[in-house]
Amino acid sequence: MSKGISETAFASQVEALLDIGHWRWMHPRPARVRRHGQDIYETAYSGHKGWLDYLALRPPRILVFELKNDKAKMTPEQVMWFELWKMVLNEVYLWRPSQIEEIVECLR
Repeated sequence: MSKGISETAFASQVEALLDIGHWRWMHPRPARVRRHGQDIYETAYSGHKGWLDYLALRPPRILVFELKNDKAKMTPEQVMWFELWKMVLNEVYLWRPSQIEEIVECLR
């Protein structure tokens, strides 16, 4: 169903599942800014690089997850955040389009 789709389309699918499942969620998105006469996209934040894509809450559960296409790898900074989150939460995921059935089940 979701294999071979873009990461953006995959994110839209996951966001729809979050909404259907009545999750409260947050995903920082990059904004277009003009720097030195050029339009670039950047996500404004303070702190360490590599923050994972989503934080979702539906008591008593908290999820943190990163979305990647079926071939992309997390950056070393994302791996660091991922491992730190796993030390404090049971539900930390790296999800790919090929796992859509597992994602549907998890977000039910």
